[in-house]
Amino acid sequence: MSRSQPVSTANATGVTRTVKPPCQIDAKAVVSEKAILAGVHPITIGANSALHPFARIDSTHGPVTIGEFCIIAERASVGLVRPQTAATHIHIHDYVSIETGAIVESSAVGKASTIGPFAALSSASQTGQFCKISAFSKLASNEALPNFTVVMDDGLHRIDQTTLTRSDIQQLKLKGQKMHLDTLRRLIPTNIAKWQ
Repeated sequence: MSRSQPVSTANATGVTRTVKPPCQIDAKAVVSEKAILAGVHPITIGANSALHPFARIDSTHGPVTIGEFCIIAERASVGLVRPQTAATHIHIHDYVSIETGAIVESSAVGKASTIGPFAALSSASQTGQFCKISAFSKLASNEALPNFTVVMDDGLHRIDQTTLTRSDIQQLKLKGQKMHLDTLRRLIPTNIAKWQ
């Protein structure tokens, strides 16, 4: 036989193996065993955050940090899809909700922001605190949103004056996120050991 190395079973069948990324997951986080964590750069997940089944965190083109009390819904994707000219660290701050099917390549998503279903945040974009990106909306590359901005699906922006001027509304949003996470903790079987 002329081959110097044996043929791998995985290669012969066409199955590709995925390498586990270096992960630092807080013990209080809820990570579904069906969540997808891929890449070569570090992935950090903070305390009390939840990843639904089929949520995807991809650190192939740069590290990803998810803060505390965040929710990443099913089929949502966080991470760069294409390589960038400069190394990009994606930082999802505390209390962020990323809804079903959303694609987040944004370098920073501010505290208590909500990314609606199937919304897309392009690379190097940034959102401030308490922003809301509505369903199917798109945020262009290098676009930066100030705090309390609401983005509608037709590309229009406005400032949420109620949340801006009332700290009690801000605190209620944070409390609601914690209550949502308490419910998810009971509903989603977690398997952090799979990624350690």
